[in-house]
Amino acid sequence: MDGELVLFKENKVEVLRRLKGGRVDYLDLTSWSFQDRLFGFLIGERFFEWCGSSYPTPRERENIPVWFLLACALQMKLHRSAAFQKLEYILRSGSILTRVGFNVGLKGGGFNNKNKKGRKIPIDQDTARKFFTDTQASEVEEWYNTDVQKWLRRHRGYSDKEGVFILDPTLICLPDNPHYKESALLPLDQEGRYVEVKKLSPQERKRFKYTPAYKLTLLLHWSRQDDYFMFAGGHLGKGDESGLKRGEQLVDQFVSQIGKGVIKLLIMDREFIDGAMISRFKKTHGIDCLVPLKSNMHALLDALGISKIEKVSWMKYEEVKDETGRVIEVEEVAGVGKVESWDSCEVPLYVVLVRTRKADGKSDIWALASTQEFGDPRLARELYKGRMQIEERIDQIKNCWWVGCFTTPNFNADVVHVFFVLLTYTLIQLYLKATHHEELATQTIETLKQEERLGKDAVIVYAEKYFAVFDLDEYTDIILDLREKPRERMRRWIKKFRREKIRSP
Repeated sequence: MDGELVLFKENKVEVLRRLKGGRVDYLDLTSWSFQDRLFGFLIGERFFEWCGSSYPTPRERENIPVWFLLACALQMKLHRSAAFQKLEYILRSGSILTRVGFNVGLKGGGFNNKNKKGRKIPIDQDTARKFFTDTQASEVEEWYNTDVQKWLRRHRGYSDKEGVFILDPTLICLPDNPHYKESALLPLDQEGRYVEVKKLSPQERKRFKYTPAYKLTLLLHWSRQDDYFMFAGGHLGKGDESGLKRGEQLVDQFVSQIGKGVIKLLIMDREFIDGAMISRFKKTHGIDCLVPLKSNMHALLDALGISKIEKVSWMKYEEVKDETGRVIEVEEVAGVGKVESWDSCEVPLYVVLVRTRKADGKSDIWALASTQEFGDPRLARELYKGRMQIEERIDQIKNCWWVGCFTTPNFNADVVHVFFVLLTYTLIQLYLKATHHEELATQTIETLKQEERLGKDAVIVYAEKYFAVFDLDEYTDIILDLREKPRERMRRWIKKFRREKIRSP
């Protein structure tokens, strides 16, 4: 990077003195919005100070503070951007660091316009891009799954007494580009769902094109009471790797870092059906598991047999009505009790049957199994229904946070992008929890920007090595009260400033 970093100190008295003389170097209009409040909260929690010292930097010498680069990465995610060429427009707003008490500029190209090169942002986009591209993927993942989780624990991110966690994998489709070397070709449709190729006709099979994909395995914390969600761990790898193996590793890693007793109940889908793993989680970590049984499993067949012999009691869970109010579907549950026909599961297993009856007389039965015995089988069904919450979270990070919008096939950069999306989302959840805005926890980033806004514009003024923030009314009053010579000086400067300023597209 060319040039030398300069600190712009916040000094309203000094900037006001220079402003009244009509001598400023740069100004910008910004809004105290959701991003500002979030950054203010993180600064108050000393997050940037902490992550600057813990992040696995690829540099031996730091010309740019690591915390500043990480702040830039978070700002990019808040602006839903993965492209570093947009970094200059994000940072030029001036709002990123006004809560810190100082801002950062660059000699020979900073906020003042006295240089021959013209104004630049505090860091060049290529500098930021190379920093994150050089960061090793495995080290970023390790940092998120260990250091970040311990920081969240210290800041009451995992204070929920129920301790409900959800384990789930998802596929991220990639462009048809051979340079995505860590991907795997899979038979997927346009929605990213598996296609049973053998069921296709010979002609369809010939035309069918396999899709390169990553697999993202996620451990999610769900607080039913406060209604917030946090990504407690993750792994990005090839689309064909074992979600079971990676999921098991994520749980083990979380327990080793955070300790026993935080994860009390782990909800999983059928990909994680493994008796040995479920047994070990219960015996070693004290974690109960809740998982749906496959239709051909002996445990399910035995549970159905028990229900017929012992005439179990069915309880209504919920019903579906049409627009006229007529009930067209009823879902019922029944607790079967202990089932011991799952040979690889060495701990007691309790089964809850779920039956759906439709108005036309058709019915369907499936089952949930858990190492926890539920006094009321409806609770087991309610908890598993919560697993759908992670589907909504995944849908958000895919469609609202663009977690799969990669701008390069470089795997290091792709992993950094994914984990900073997870980090930004999780920090927002922590902020909403801490500020008692849990009702906003399910909202998209765009909705948050609209609903949690101060709604007050501000003007950031730079003069020499100082900056100050004025509310718009205050700044207008100052300008109107200027004497003739300073006002004329400001008029000439503003005209030149408007001609030279590079505007955001």
